[in-house]
Amino acid sequence: MAKESELKHSVFMTWAKSHAAARYNLANSGMLPCAPADLPIPPQGIELNGKDAEGYPPLREAIAHRHGVAPEQVVHAQGTSGANFLACATLLEPGDEVLVEQPVYEPILAVVKYLGGRVRRFARIFEEKYALDVDAIRKLLTAGVKLVVLTSPHNPSGVVADPAALERLAGCCAQSGARLLVDEVYRDILFEEAPPSAAHLGEAAIATGSLTKSYGLGGLRCGWILCEKTLSERMRRMNDLMGVMGPRPAEVLGEAAFRSLPLLAARTRSLLDPNLRLVHGFLEDHADLLECVVPSRSMKVFPRLKAGGSVDELHDRLRARDTSIVPGRFFDAPSHFRLGFGVSTADVAAGLHHLSEVLRGRPSPDGI
Repeated sequence: MAKESELKHSVFMTWAKSHAAARYNLANSGMLPCAPADLPIPPQGIELNGKDAEGYPPLREAIAHRHGVAPEQVVHAQGTSGANFLACATLLEPGDEVLVEQPVYEPILAVVKYLGGRVRRFARIFEEKYALDVDAIRKLLTAGVKLVVLTSPHNPSGVVADPAALERLAGCCAQSGARLLVDEVYRDILFEEAPPSAAHLGEAAIATGSLTKSYGLGGLRCGWILCEKTLSERMRRMNDLMGVMGPRPAEVLGEAAFRSLPLLAARTRSLLDPNLRLVHGFLEDHADLLECVVPSRSMKVFPRLKAGGSVDELHDRLRARDTSIVPGRFFDAPSHFRLGFGVSTADVAAGLHHLSEVLRGRPSPDGI
């Protein structure tokens, strides 16, 4: 039997499935899951089968319309994680160099390493508000680099990449022969402030996304890749290795979700706006202990302990209060923690109260 260190897996996802759940879940990275009543059943009902070897056509058209691209540029995928895997599997050969942001969502690193890519990192620096340093990245774009990977809004900080910087970076990638993969799964929580999809940055650019994080529809696994048409066809053929067709019932519901996006977006806003105020106020009240780059709109932040050191003890003490956060070690930043607030406002308030107690060194009622 393989040792744990030899397992082909994501360290973070393995931890999250077994340790993140709590009564007051501030480790949550997406919106509170929808109830069945939140998503109207399509008029034709839930179809079990159909002629959709390349994915349910109305869903592809809805994704294309939403992002302002041609349907031929859309590749169906099983959530954003599946989209990232499919894109990387199509593009990478063992030994190819891949530039990946730091800090980063660890499953992206795990995918690149699994596929035999040689990972090199470029920094998104706290003191520079996690801005993209295009000049620094350009210096790393040697002939062996096949792919540059980043997230925007950034996971874990929630910071949105400057559109002009992204455009410059896409141009640098095109000039060097590399592709630029932008995971934009959190883009829709920006609502009317959302920049255009990175898919519009030229033929070198690839964008991935899903209905999961912004709308609480993770169970649909409705994800996509947006890219130029020749590459999208290559990705569809790669996808043949994993299945003959998509999950028809989920894709029918996914298309129904796109028709209901105004209602779903209103639900997200109604949950997120009061939670944002709570979190921003909490960070202001604890500025003596925490420092944080605070986006104007996000569903997560990435505070740092001013005293330094690891947050693991903070995490363990919070667990005793049935409250969870994500330790920063999963993002190569052990003095940080990711704080998610896409859950109910009452749970956010209670979780922040417990976090305050632990930060201030106050014992819990049971003395822990």
